[in-house]
Order: sequence, then C-alpha cells, then structure tokens
Amino acid sequence: MRRPRKVARVPLAGGARRELRDAIYELYVRADYPQLARVAEEIAADDDLPGSPGKDVIGRVIRVGGPASREDTVTVALVLARAVGEEPEAAVQAQVRGLWLAAQTEPDPPEPPVRLGRPVAACDPFALEVHPAIDVVGHQRPGGRLPVYVVRDHDSQLRRAADLAMAGSSASVTVVGGSSTGKTRACWELAQYLEQEQPGRWWVWHPFDPTRPDAVLAGLDEVGAHTIVWLNEAQLYLAPADVGVGERVAARLRTLLQDQRRRPVLVLATLWPEYWNELTRRSDAGEPDPYAQARNLLTGTRVGVPDGFAPAEVSGLAGAGVDPRLREAAAHAEGGRITQYLAGAPELEDRYRTAPPAAKAIIHVAIDARRLGHPVAIPHALLEQAAPGYINDQDWDSEGEDWLEVALAYIACPCNGVRGPLTRIRPRPGEPSPTGGQPGYRLADYLEQTGHTERAGIYPPDSLWRAFTTTVTDLKLLRHLANQAQKRGRFQHAVWLYTQAADCGDPGALWALADLRERAGDAAGAEVQYQQAADCGHTGALWSRATLRRQSGDTAGAEELYRRAADLGDIYALGDLAELREEAGDTAGAAVLYRTFAERGTTADLRVLAKILSEGGHIAGVETLFRQAADLGDTYALVRLAELRAQAGDAAGAEALAVQAADRGDTGALWHLAWRRESAGDAAGAEALAMQAADLGNTYALVRLAELRAQAGDAAGAKALAVQAADRGDTGALWHLAWRRESAGDAAGAEALAVQAADRGDTDALRRLAERRERAGDAASAEALYRQAADLGDTFALQDRARLRESAGDVASAEVLFRQAADLGNIYVLGDLARLRDKAGDPAGAEALALQAADLGHKRALPDLARLREKDGDAVGAEVLYRLAANRGWIDVLPDLVRLRDKAGDSMGAKRIWRFGLTGSGEVTTELVFGS
Repeated sequence: MRRPRKVARVPLAGGARRELRDAIYELYVRADYPQLARVAEEIAADDDLPGSPGKDVIGRVIRVGGPASREDTVTVALVLARAVGEEPEAAVQAQVRGLWLAAQTEPDPPEPPVRLGRPVAACDPFALEVHPAIDVVGHQRPGGRLPVYVVRDHDSQLRRAADLAMAGSSASVTVVGGSSTGKTRACWELAQYLEQEQPGRWWVWHPFDPTRPDAVLAGLDEVGAHTIVWLNEAQLYLAPADVGVGERVAARLRTLLQDQRRRPVLVLATLWPEYWNELTRRSDAGEPDPYAQARNLLTGTRVGVPDGFAPAEVSGLAGAGVDPRLREAAAHAEGGRITQYLAGAPELEDRYRTAPPAAKAIIHVAIDARRLGHPVAIPHALLEQAAPGYINDQDWDSEGEDWLEVALAYIACPCNGVRGPLTRIRPRPGEPSPTGGQPGYRLADYLEQTGHTERAGIYPPDSLWRAFTTTVTDLKLLRHLANQAQKRGRFQHAVWLYTQAADCGDPGALWALADLRERAGDAAGAEVQYQQAADCGHTGALWSRATLRRQSGDTAGAEELYRRAADLGDIYALGDLAELREEAGDTAGAAVLYRTFAERGTTADLRVLAKILSEGGHIAGVETLFRQAADLGDTYALVRLAELRAQAGDAAGAEALAVQAADRGDTGALWHLAWRRESAGDAAGAEALAMQAADLGNTYALVRLAELRAQAGDAAGAKALAVQAADRGDTGALWHLAWRRESAGDAAGAEALAVQAADRGDTDALRRLAERRERAGDAASAEALYRQAADLGDTFALQDRARLRESAGDVASAEVLFRQAADLGNIYVLGDLARLRDKAGDPAGAEALALQAADLGHKRALPDLARLREKDGDAVGAEVLYRLAANRGWIDVLPDLVRLRDKAGDSMGAKRIWRFGLTGSGEVTTELVFGS
C-alpha cells in the first residue's frame, strides 16, 4: 500500500510568517503527518471551532503559513494540537493568534529570484516532447491527452534517483531505450512523482533555444536548487556536429552536479541505445577520445527501458475499465511493443515499407540527411533536389509531373492519430521559420531510428550531396557534412561541400580544400589556397604551411611564412619565430620576439610563453610573466607562481600565493596548499583544505590526499579519505588504494576496497583488479572477480570472463558467455562472436554478426573481421568488408584498402585511392575536380 503523501514545507525567508508556519508545521509533524482530508473531516464535524477551512486552505496553512484568515489558521493549529494530545488548547490559540497578527504587519518579502524553467504543475508534456498517443475509434480519451501510465520495473530505479534528489543530493539519470519505448513519458511521470511528494518545489528547465547546446551553455550557471534539467534526446546536447561544444556541455553539467551550493538538481536525459554506446565507449589506446566528458557524465546513470512489455504486463491491460488505448495496444501490438503501438509505430512502418517509389525516396532522403547530421527541419528544396537520385530509371519514367506533391501527401497522412512518416513543420505566429521561409518537414522519430540502423551501410547518391551544396547555408553544417563525406573516403563530395562553404566566406573550408589539393598532388594549388585562407583571416593556414616547410628543412621559407602569420595577428607564430632565431643562435632577436608575444597575448598566451622560457631556464622572466597574468585575473598563474616560490625555497611566499588563488575560487590551489600542509606534517590542516576543495566540487583533492596518506603508511587515514571521495561520487581513490594493497601482496584488502567501489556503482575497480590477477597468471582469481563484476551488471566483465575462457581453450563456454553479454546489451561482444564464427568456418554467420555489431555502433567489428579475412588470404572478402566500414564512416579504412591494392600488385589503384578516394558507389576515383 502506498504511504500517505506528506505536505512539504516551501522555503521561506526568516520572519513572523515563517515562525507562524514553523509552529503549525511542528504540530503537523508531531501529529504524525495526518492526511489533509482527515483534518478537514474533523474540522467539519466540530461547530465550536472558530473557522472552517477546506482541504486546500489547510494544506496552504501547513505548507506556507497562509494566506488564510486568523480563524482558519487557528482552527488548523487547534485540530493538530488535539492530535498531539499534549498542548493546552488555550496556549496554542494564543500563540498562533499572536504570530498571525505579527505576520500581517510584517513587510512583504522581496520578490524571489527569477528561476529557469517552469513549475512542474505548469508544464505541458507535449512541449517536453512526450509522444502523443493514438486515438481509438468510437472512444473519447479518458482522463486526459495521455494514456493512463503503467508503472514498470524501470520506474522504481527512476524513483530511487528522485528520492535521492528529494533528500538533498544532486542526481543524474539517463533513460536508454529505442524510439517510442516510453523514455520521455517515464521522465514525465518521474516529474509528477516529485511534484506529488514535494508540491510546488520542483521546476523543469528544458533548454532548446536557439540550439540545445547553446541554450545549456548560456543558462546553466543560473540553474538553482530543485531544478529538473530536461535533456530529451541527449545526443543533441552531448554529440552535436561540433564535438567540442558537446564536451563543454557535458563538462558544465558535471560541474553543476558537483556544486554543493546549488543542490539538489536532477538531470534527466534520454538516449537511444546506439547513442549511449557511442558516447560511453572507451577509446582504444592511441585512438582519439572525443566524448571523454560525456562518458564521465553518463557513467553509472543508465536506466534501461525494454522494447516491449512482459507477457504478464500485457495481459493486465486487457480488462474492463482499462484505458481503451491501452486495451487496443494490448490486443494488437506484436511482441509486447505497447508504447510503440500507442505512438503509431506499426502504422508508420507499414506506411514506409509499402510506400510508392517517390514517397519512399523522400523518406530515404530525410533518413540519410538526419543520420549525416542535418538538423531536424528538412527543407522542401532538399527533398525536391535529392529524391530523384534515389529513384531508379523505370520508376522515374512512370512518375507524373506532380510526383513531389503526391509523395508528400502520402507520407504526411497521420497514422492512427499520430504524425505521419514526414510531416510539415508549421511555426507559430511570430516564431522564425527553421528552414529560412520555405516549407520544412520533420521525420518521425521511429523511422529515424529504424532508418539510421538499416541505412547505416548505404552511401547516399550524388544527388543528396549536390542538394546539400544548394540548400545548406550554415557554414558549420557544411563543414560537418563535408567531413562526413571525407571520412567515408568520398573526397569529391567533400570538395563540393568545402567549396560551397569557402564561397560563403569560410576560411576553414579553404584550409580543408588546400589539404585535399595537397593530398591529390597539387602542391601549387594547395599553396594558393592556403594563402587564400590566410587572406580571409585564417592564420592557422599559414602556420600549417610554415610548419611543413620547417619539417622539410626549408627554414628560410618557414620563417617567411611565420612572419606573415605573425603580421596577421597569429601570436603563436611569434613563438615559432623566436624558436627559429634561438636555433640560429640569435638570442637577442629571440628575446625581442618573446617580449612582443607577451605584449600582444592574453593570460593564456602568457602561460605558453612562460612555459617556453621555463624550459629554457629563464626563471626570472617566467615569474615576471606569471605575475603579469595574475594581475589580469589568471588564478592558475598564482598557482604556478606558488610552485616556483616553493622550488626556490620560499615556503611562506608559496603558501601566501596559493591562498590568494584559493580566495579567487581556484580549487586546484587548495589542493596544492593541502599537499604542502601534508608534506609539512600538518595532517589536520591538509585534510581541512582538501575538504574545502571537495565542497567546491574538486574531489581530486581528497583522492590525492588519500594517496599521500597511503604512501606514508597511514592505511586507515587513506581509506577514510577514499571513502569520503567515493561518497561524493569519485571512486577512483578506492581503486588506487586497492591497487596499492594488491601490489603490497594484500589480495584480500585489495578485493575488499574494489568491492566497496563496486557497491557505489563503479565495477571498473573489480575488473581492473581481475586484469592484474590475469596478467599475474592467477586465472581462477581473475575469473571470480570478473564474475562478481558481472553479477553487478557489468557486461564488459562478462566479456572479459568469456575471453579468459577462450584463452583457456574452452571455446564453447566462451561463446555462451559472449552471447549472455550480448543479450544484456554489450554490443562489443558481437565482434568476438563474429571472430569465433569465422574461426569455426562459418563466414556467413561471422559477417552477419559483424554487420549486426556495426548497426548497433561497434566501430571496429567490420575492420577486425576484414583483417581476419585478409590474414586468411581472402582479399576480395576483406575489401568488401572494408568498403562497408568506409560507408559507415566510423574508422579510417583507406590505408587498409590501399594496402590490399598494393598487395594485389595494383600500385596505381592504391595510389589513386590514397590521393583521390572513392566514388559514391565505392569504386576507385581517377581524379578530383576542384571548383564549382
């Protein structure tokens, strides 16, 4: 049975009104939180009470002390006092009357600060992007626009996060599931739960204008306590076309969650599984790690939403009295896909699968544009120009003159009361058009996800790339789309898009074109275009060219280019010039250039110059530069100055500078100061400073202090600090201590610490400990630890355990474990299964598994299988797989294709692939055409 809901106090400033509310609320607590309806019944049954407040007024008096009449306020207090049974009624009545009178004469409180977002009770679920549901013919919608909500297993996980937030801690939850599985609706119901438990306290902030990442970056500093940060389709925030912007969003969100002064906040995000896999994948050694901040933000926040309802859940929806929309879904949805049915998914898919050629072509244009990074709004002109390239000659000849209008009408028709496959976007009066005044269209989410997977290995035709050049005007988007073509090996399509961007004034596109010209062997043309980029203000183009000259030994040419870059304002070119002068023995000339650098630079530039001088042993000059940067407000410069003073033996001066930096909010300075206190034997002072840094969000200070204690042999002190860091969300200290215990031979102690980290959601510690045991040859102990981590939900530990079984020769058990991990959502084991199938002589099965892994976002599955084929002598099969990988754009496989051609004796083909790339159909390109 659900416990009665408690009335939550609303924060009030100090004063008589707060004293009145607190006096009544204390009686409410001591009376064991009686239900408001029960209090109202007691009041209605007693005619001798001075007032007769209803349920709403009673709640208002308990929650905020009014507004209510004196009689009603006294009445609520008297009934609560009777329930307590200890307070004399006359005393209660006199106290409350006096406080009520004082509250009426008290000045009005100041206006509360402006809050981001809206109260939960004032939010519209559809404005928060909850999917509308189907209509059932002959039935009115009962109880509102949304179907009755069915609570499922994942809701209990979500409520645990909400309970944590209501208790005062910030929390983050990422709801992961396929399109139309109920992710956003689950978040909406969680917001309703918070409103029910703490009425009026929680607000929802849904940042989306002008773009989602821009809105987050602009407003995040204003987020206050009791805010739900609503990040529906979180990939739009964390993985936009500009990866750097997404990483800044993730970093700022991490800072918000660690900010003790603004807690509690609740970050609610939704993601499709493929985006979750992309954002949380750990890069292999030596690979770029583009989503490091996003991965750290998301780790430990996943709440999975299954694709379908369990059979028992479906059967419970068939009874009388159930929302007719749910009954309809229960009767007709396949595989328990209730929420998809409610969102019209079966009808959408049927409309797509059976679409006439022109209509299907338009849907494919929209799918390809979206998966390549085009914004949600697809302009009419893009559909019109690109679609003919998706229609074969026979079908095109049979289309009428009005083919586009007929096709758009077909795909815009609603499906069971929800949007059709591709629908017109209609801006409200006063809102700007997202497509520059021409009609714009939005692809249904369900088809976007379906198509993203099904068409991932299909390279779009020329018509789409041509259409991009005439319909896209945003320079960042043009560069992004060009990069999508380039990383798929289609250099000619990249040239078209870079050229369009360059013609619109983008110097970065000129730089990219120069690079492609240089790759194609046109050094003279590249030189011209580098200069064009520089003339447009892109000094990096000159710097890049100068560096190439310097590497080739043309020092004079490099110096000339560096000077031209410096004359155009590139101060880093001054640093390179100074280095060249030093290398030539012109110390005086180098010093002049360094001084010029300092005069022109920002504080960050001063840091760079100081580092250069420090490496050259010019300590006095370094201190001068850092003091100049510190005077400009650079607290990092204070930290570096403190380190230099310490190195010079001036301990007092070092500490004074570190305190200055800490006073300016640099928590790194607090850590340095804590380290110095610890080194001086002042453990209490060091710990206090580390805690101060942790309170400001820097748990690293606690982690490092724990390591120092461990090095000093204070195992108990180290563990206490590590636990404090872990309780604040940083379990790294526990792992470091576990590693030390393991290295010291204390296997049991190491394992206990790893388990503590795992209990806090970090199973990495168990896996790393298992890896150490495995490398040490203790396979049995390693497997036991992998099993512990797997039992806690770590599918990577299950994968590691399977590989351990494979290494031991137990291939059958390994395959079983790999399949278990795959069933639990670990897509990377599909690559292992493909490898096992290939070894077992099942190439078709291996290829199917590798394609399945690729469709789910595993970037190395196809290239890894291709290398196995290549190793076995199947060059043709390997080339097919490399081309499929190139179509997906997930890994640079051109070197592999070049190597295959070389091995086959086709050196000309190999050279052409490297210089010119591939055609749209994947053949070897014979030349690159630059210009319009």
